Amino acid sequence: MLLALDIGNSAVKGGLFNDTELVHVFTVSTNEEDLPASDADAWTRALRPHLRTASIQQIGLASVVPSTARVLTEALERLTQAPIARIRPNMPLPFTMTYETPDTLGADRLAAAAAGWVQYGRSASSPQSILVVDAGTAVTCEVIHRDGIYQGGVIGAGPALVRNALQRDTAQLPEVPLSLPEDLVGQSTQSALQSGIMWGLVDGVRGMISRLSTSLPDPPRIILTGGWSALLAPHLDRVDHTAPHLVLEGIRILGTGAVD
Repeated sequence: MLLALDIGNSAVKGGLFNDTELVHVFTVSTNEEDLPASDADAWTRALRPHLRTASIQQIGLASVVPSTARVLTEALERLTQAPIARIRPNMPLPFTMTYETPDTLGADRLAAAAAGWVQYGRSASSPQSILVVDAGTAVTCEVIHRDGIYQGGVIGAGPALVRNALQRDTAQLPEVPLSLPEDLVGQSTQSALQSGIMWGLVDGVRGMISRLSTSLPDPPRIILTGGWSALLAPHLDRVDHTAPHLVLEGIRILGTGAVD
């Protein structure tokens, strides 16, 4: 069994794969109050319930938080003897990469692009360009040309980051729930903030998909993933596939070398 771990800014998402089948998914919050970043004992306790009955032969790990990756690796070494494969741009990939700074490419972005291309774009008979939209703490779009070329993408702020910046850098704006208000035109400061943040997310993603599509030689397949994908999907002009565990799938593909 393979354990795939996606270490993000707000949570660690894990998945257990029996061959290619994802059989268990879990999330561990990285809230410092609940789980101190440097406490390997706490991470061991947090992971143990999810791994207790699993026979793990391989671990794939994608991280955008080096400090959490270090302590999590220590916890994993206590729980299993399985080798850990770090997702990196210098490992075998299912596409050619023209990204100018591959060493700075987030492992989660690389994993999402790999899974999107292998599962939805690559085809022996009729390959098609794809756009992978991952809407979470950040909102990223990955662009893969139909010739199997990862061209790069865009990175923007997710709604929580926008809300936090507005609250931190203004004197009188309150924190608001991250949900779409009933009316587009805010009739209160709270609903005006909600409309700006959440409809800004929707329209920003819609506009970026349209803009990026014009850079490709064919209409791309749109792959949507991330925590905000369920909110976004009904409001976008076209979504070909919603894949909530796309990054975990990419970690499996890259971590096992199943790129051909």
